[in-house]
Parts: sequence; C-alpha cells; structure tokens
Amino acid sequence: MAEAKFKRKIVLIDKKMQLKYAFMIGGVLIFMLLLVEYHTYLTIQSILPNILSSAIGKQARQIHLWLIINSFIYTALITIVSVYISHKIAGPVFKLKKQIREIIDSGDTNKKIFLRKGDELNDLVAVINELLEKVSIKNK
Repeated sequence: MAEAKFKRKIVLIDKKMQLKYAFMIGGVLIFMLLLVEYHTYLTIQSILPNILSSAIGKQARQIHLWLIINSFIYTALITIVSVYISHKIAGPVFKLKKQIREIIDSGDTNKKIFLRKGDELNDLVAVINELLEKVSIKNK
C-alpha cells in the first residue's frame, strides 16, 4: 500500500518570519534595480549627453520606463515566490518550537522530537533528541 504524502496547505506558517525575509529580499532587489537604473541613466547621459532631448531619447525614456515598471513587477513576483520557498524552513521551525514547548511544559525529557522525512532541520532534531536522551539518563 502506498503511503500518502503529507503536504502543508498553509503557506504562511510563521507569518512574521516569512514576511520579514520576503520583504528583505524584495527590498534588496528594489535597491539593486534602482541602482542599476540610476547607473544606466548616468551612463547614457555621459556617453550621449544630448540624446535624451532628441526623438530617439523619447523612445529611450519610454523603454527605460517600461524596464523600471517590469523591474517592480518582477520584484513583487520574486517576493511572493520567496514566501512559498520560505515555508520549507518555517514549517519545520514551527513544529520544532511547538514540540520543544510541549517537552518544557510537561517536563518529560523522554519524549522525542520528530519531523517529516525530508524536512529541513532533521540534523538539528537528531542533535536535540540526543541531548534529551542524555538529560533523561542523567536525571534517572
């Protein structure tokens, strides 16, 4: 019998953390895009100082404007995609915090922490379980 795979349905598991990093990524992208756009403008001005006042310059400004608009659209898309990607870390972190809180509240160091196979942070969970085992043995 094939085992059903569990998939998270909620993308924003830890909204504060995920949005913080999504906006950081978006902010860095916007800063870089503005820097590139400003550098492009200065380069055009220094190489061809009179071009922006000509008919070709009008077309160049229209193309430049479309590039800026598209840059913001791409930044928004990348920010949204980063939220979807971040849930691969946020889910295991959320579950790890919840299980550690349960162990603290119950005082039962014999409990083990489990994440799904293939989840990120499984190495960390193994070390925490080893710690819990040593604490449990020490308390006996």
